[in-house]
Amino acid sequence: MSIAVVIIEDDQTVMKRLVDVISNSSFCEVIGVAKNRGEAVAAILANRADLYVVDLGLPDVDGVDLIRLVKEKCSEARCVVVSTFGDSKHVLRSLRAGASGYLLKEEIQPGLAEKLVSAHNGQAPLSPAVAKVVLDHHASLENNERPQFDREKVLKAFGMGEREWEVLRHLAEGYPIAEIARRLSISHHTVNQHLRSLYRKLGVKSRAMAANAARVYGLIDE
Repeated sequence: MSIAVVIIEDDQTVMKRLVDVISNSSFCEVIGVAKNRGEAVAAILANRADLYVVDLGLPDVDGVDLIRLVKEKCSEARCVVVSTFGDSKHVLRSLRAGASGYLLKEEIQPGLAEKLVSAHNGQAPLSPAVAKVVLDHHASLENNERPQFDREKVLKAFGMGEREWEVLRHLAEGYPIAEIARRLSISHHTVNQHLRSLYRKLGVKSRAMAANAARVYGLIDE
């Protein structure tokens, strides 16, 4: 049986290359494409794919948020990022969100399908440059090269209360609003109020940006 693949990519030229390469594989079948947030969310909620190929640089949504949505709504499906971004910020955020692989767009050639099959089978395909980013990151952690922060001082500097920090911590761990509300024994409305306050204090506009800021400023552990 073919692996059902949905491609999420806004660049039509890249989309065509992906469709052509994947469709030429006897192991994969492209069952859907999406070029923006609405189409991507609809494809994910339909829960028909075995594997989602996700671009990060979409015009109206953070691709990392889509990876989280797949993990939340399609527990059996896997995500592989295919992106022009190979820096540590994009790579590590994607992998933390639940991506099963991370490939650069230079990998869009016949061998790509084999890498997608490997992701479907539980492996973690990484472009060589991406693998180096991951190894360097782990090496820096082993060598204690992370900057050290006094969490209490940072919270005070941002004017952030304890409950706001708890919401931010759960957010960064990838929990949806409903689960955050349940874990903290507060309403969905209250969680959203805290999120709006956090966005304002951190100067961000999305959950992904808030989680990344929390890591940068040492408000949560890696």
